[in-house]
Amino acid sequence: MTSTASSAAAPLQVHVRMYRALSQNAAYKGMLGDCFLIRLVEGDRASHILFDCGLLLGSTDADARMRTIAADIVKTTGGVLDLLVVTHEHWDHISGFSQARDVFLGGADPATGAETLEIANLWMGWTEKDGDPQVQRLRERFDKTGAALSALVERISGDRTSPAAVAASQTVELQGFRGATSNGAKRLQGREIMAALKSKSKAPPQFLEPGTVLPTPTAKPGAPALRAYVLGPPRNEEFLFKDKPSSGKAQETYLADLQLSDEILRFAEGGDLGTGAETPFAPQYRTLAVADVEQGKAQSDDAAWLAARYFGDRVAEQSPHERALFKINARRRIDADWLGIADPLALKLDSDTNNTSLALAFDLPDGTSMVFAGDAQVGNWLSWHEQSYRDETGAEHSAEQILNRTRFYKVGHHGSHNATLDEKGLAMMTRDDLVAAVPTDEEFGKKQGSSGWQMPNPRVKAALRARTRDRILRNDRHYDADTRAADPELKDVDADFLARLTETDLYLEYRVL
Repeated sequence: MTSTASSAAAPLQVHVRMYRALSQNAAYKGMLGDCFLIRLVEGDRASHILFDCGLLLGSTDADARMRTIAADIVKTTGGVLDLLVVTHEHWDHISGFSQARDVFLGGADPATGAETLEIANLWMGWTEKDGDPQVQRLRERFDKTGAALSALVERISGDRTSPAAVAASQTVELQGFRGATSNGAKRLQGREIMAALKSKSKAPPQFLEPGTVLPTPTAKPGAPALRAYVLGPPRNEEFLFKDKPSSGKAQETYLADLQLSDEILRFAEGGDLGTGAETPFAPQYRTLAVADVEQGKAQSDDAAWLAARYFGDRVAEQSPHERALFKINARRRIDADWLGIADPLALKLDSDTNNTSLALAFDLPDGTSMVFAGDAQVGNWLSWHEQSYRDETGAEHSAEQILNRTRFYKVGHHGSHNATLDEKGLAMMTRDDLVAAVPTDEEFGKKQGSSGWQMPNPRVKAALRARTRDRILRNDRHYDADTRAADPELKDVDADFLARLTETDLYLEYRVL
């Protein structure tokens, strides 16, 4: 779908700009985060759609990089963004709205000299609709877990040796996606950003429902637009909370029961370890108070023995043999083992938030389509096939038909293992000219957490290479002739792909049409 007034005069050009913000001799290579600008150009008319704007917490020079990106968005759009699409509230998708707040939201110190961007229209998923009963229930669920985990991180920060810190290691690692708390508040910073964007939008925000088909709004009449299909997130919570595929008859491995969130929160706020009735250290099972022993308050021989061997009491006074024995015995402590619940809770919260991603497809004038999946997980993808899509002409479209005609795919969640479906996803993208865009910094990802993140996952990467014949955009990669000659993944990539690609340190831009 394009604007009819000027379509006869000039064909629609569609450009997708993937930001990365490199700089010469910088320590970083790419950008592990999402920020995509779609440029629709039809003769002397243009419109612009921005998908997200953020990068992973802990990225090098994050504020400066995001401000450079924001300045380019203002320059490219002429200061007016026709449509902002925010897929979900993870930090690596929305941090720029905080880091370049004066540009996106206004109201900052005018001494910066930054131009403010006008956001004409805003799209979010139904999961951001205030006053919706289902949304309220989801927020309560996420807030309960997020509050516990955020507070837990604050308490154990700087201590990666205690049992509590080791047990909750995954919680700390996932802060890169979730972002930090704001002003000590026990909730994700993302909620505040989302609220600010809703207020900034010139037109009332639209909260999109799955199965809807609608045109992209524009700031000026007659500007080019596209037909958009709302693929997800699903309303059906069986899909919404399905984050990983089953393996045969095996049960899902992620925790769904949040009954221990209160225990984590109690500890995080300074309470004793495992005081609840459901833990093995509940009062009815204890003869010595763990907190008393740990703080040296108990005076009995049993307490003194425990303190010396397991809690390091008077370690400085002990002999080398006794200190070595303490290190061995400390590993045998089980009073914090119940905090292992923080791992699956953190993973579940992370994946469930990903699964609320607003996933969209766009029709192009030549009968092809583009798919922007956000960070949609398994259930979100599967739900696309449970609904049909009726356009303004009354024609019905299936998810399979949309995927069959896809020529540009924004890869979900930086290429992680459960954010691109096989049989009902990538395998259905059958066009010979398919191009995939992966916003990642693979080396930076490998440095995250205790064992590193695979972004892209090797199996996903292999499938993308085979399906696209190496027509893959990665913002941690260069595409000049010398680099291509030395890179087996680029050595034989076709000339048309390269001819459509513009590469700068700030972005990679691909001309889809």
